[in-house]
Amino acid sequence: MFKRMVALFIVIMWCGDLVAQDAQPVSRLFYITVKDGMADEFIKAAGKKTMKFNSKAGSTIYNTWRIMDGPRQGQFVRGPGGTTWSDFDNPTPQKELDYWIENVRPYIEKQDNMQTWVTLTDISYNGRGDNTPPNFGRMWFYNINPGMNSRMIENARKIKEVHEAKKTNLRYGWYRLESGGDRSTWLFASAVYKWADLGNTDFISMYEEVHGKGSWAKWMNEYSQIVQAVPWARRAEFWRYVKEASSPLR
Repeated sequence: MFKRMVALFIVIMWCGDLVAQDAQPVSRLFYITVKDGMADEFIKAAGKKTMKFNSKAGSTIYNTWRIMDGPRQGQFVRGPGGTTWSDFDNPTPQKELDYWIENVRPYIEKQDNMQTWVTLTDISYNGRGDNTPPNFGRMWFYNINPGMNSRMIENARKIKEVHEAKKTNLRYGWYRLESGGDRSTWLFASAVYKWADLGNTDFISMYEEVHGKGSWAKWMNEYSQIVQAVPWARRAEFWRYVKEASSPLR
């Protein structure tokens, strides 16, 4: 998330490199519903397209994920990661578009709801020093109240300060939805390399060691004021990285 981290990594995850604030990576993601029983065929066809057009130096990097749970379970998420706004001034070559339509599109039931996300590099963290895509991404979506952007950033910065002080090996990215949906939407995408890592529950104690006793309750109080007080304002999904349909490492 995750510049491959986003991958939305999106993705993480697919925008994992921390870069200057004025050059924040941008990710465009497409949500794809594949026809019943054709997931394997889609992965194979998308993989061939990716190797043909998106594997060499200078070509656009594409990452593919599959949503593992929740209402969107089974959908694929695909898009370029680590790009900048200026990259979108160069349209996808027609030959590449034609190949997708002819060879991949037949396996797709619906491809819509393109979203554009900006990576907030200043509050993202990579304690691993590793920018390769993780096996899975844990996606936490939030909808915040109007006028709360700066408070959201400061709250996230306090979390990052804990990881920096404790030198944890966690890797995560913060993303803000710029287009394609409710612009109050933020995403916290963390890299998951093995499920056992999710069993570590000592973060609260680490937080109070860094920020002082009782500081976690203050953080939670601030969080409750920032995030909208409706159930759908806090959503979570796990995404699986589909290596076979993604650009190879460079």
